Amino acid sequence: MNTTFSIDGTNPLRSAHLIGVCGAGMLPIAKALVHHGVEVSGSDPNEEKGRALTSIGVRWSPDHAAENINGAQAVVYSTAIADTNPELIRARELGLPLLHRSEMLGRLLTLRESILIAGTHGKTTTTAMTSIILEAAGEDPWAFVGGAVDEFGGNLRIGGQRWSVTEADESDGSFLKLPANHAIITNIEPEHLNYWKTRDRLIEGFSEFINGVPADGLLTCCVDDEELCDLISLQTRRIVTWSIEDHPAEFQAHEIELRGDGASFGVLRNGEHLCDMVIGVPGRHNVSNALGALALSVSLGADPALCGKALKNFRGVGRRFTRRTGPAGSLIVDDYAHHPTEIRATMEAALTLRSERGGKLFCVLQPHRYSRTRDFFDRFGPALDGADHVIVTDVYAAGEHPENGISGATLADRIAQQIQSNIDFVPSFDEIKKELRELLKVGDIVLLLGAGSVTNLSHQLSDPVAELC
Repeated sequence: MNTTFSIDGTNPLRSAHLIGVCGAGMLPIAKALVHHGVEVSGSDPNEEKGRALTSIGVRWSPDHAAENINGAQAVVYSTAIADTNPELIRARELGLPLLHRSEMLGRLLTLRESILIAGTHGKTTTTAMTSIILEAAGEDPWAFVGGAVDEFGGNLRIGGQRWSVTEADESDGSFLKLPANHAIITNIEPEHLNYWKTRDRLIEGFSEFINGVPADGLLTCCVDDEELCDLISLQTRRIVTWSIEDHPAEFQAHEIELRGDGASFGVLRNGEHLCDMVIGVPGRHNVSNALGALALSVSLGADPALCGKALKNFRGVGRRFTRRTGPAGSLIVDDYAHHPTEIRATMEAALTLRSERGGKLFCVLQPHRYSRTRDFFDRFGPALDGADHVIVTDVYAAGEHPENGISGATLADRIAQQIQSNIDFVPSFDEIKKELRELLKVGDIVLLLGAGSVTNLSHQLSDPVAELC
């Protein structure tokens, strides 16, 4: 299709190069640009995703090289790209426009009415839920999600002309660069302090985000979160609120029934029954995510009855309680949770599932970043309480340098002091696989936790024969 898409408001953008094009935030941008008629090139070592991009016309290279940007009118990069990247250096030499990932996403969002989903935890799932609910209600939203959604065939949903639903990432402050017509905030907790440095600066960032939502837009917030509650108490504008903990709110969940494979609950609006809701993902945290998505959608005019049915068959976003059949009749659950609050929420869902299956719960924790392991060192043990067996791996550095006294081994020792479970430090994935295959029995669950390479164990442990049945 021909495009009038522009990054400067005047001249149409004909070509763009994306450095790290297969990243979770970059991939949907590449696909969206192609849809708008832009010739896209990109570099990334991820061969599987790179070759998939070539099928839609992207000129992909597995290597970063200066010549890759030849012919590009603009270059897009993410926070993960180092200043020493040869493509970035060449772009500066040529004087090409350089856009951070969030800036290019922001340009795409200006084409439609935007709904931003922010919060320390739950924003990826809530973004997917909001998009699916709006679709079920007869809307046709675009959706930019930080994980793969089966319903979309990936992390981008190409929609119509009115709505864009987008995950707004606070980890590097880039959510402040995105234009917002409406927004959801799930919660606020000190996190990503390697960027924000202090809790107060993080809170200031969310305050700025809130102030960026226009007065005639919908701001939808969870009042179960104390930090968020304190922040919105300073606002004089109307705020749509939700709660699953009986706090005063416009939208409330009641008669919550949790299962290992989902949940059901009633929805009250201002104390009156609005609809019933069934979701295909487990855990109280997902009840909250779903209620927030419904609250915004209904407040925008969607039919409550259609909204309540929309998530019945939703099985979540990739690496959010993703289930596979494991050896000896066990179940593998792969989850991105890496912050203690996320781990605890995922654990509670896993404990419900364990009670239904009747086996043991094995947890494999790969700590993510030395800084996060240090900052929350004493919180991992309580988050894992209830597991029968915990295996801790080496820290996944994510580009950080090691710190004295912070390691998988020291964390395992600390967890062993805090909870009554079998605790092992096993740095080798091969040893972990060997140990689990010797221990697992019918009904057991292996919960893989972490934002790094621990996800590889999900495929390595799964039973390919059972998966095909």
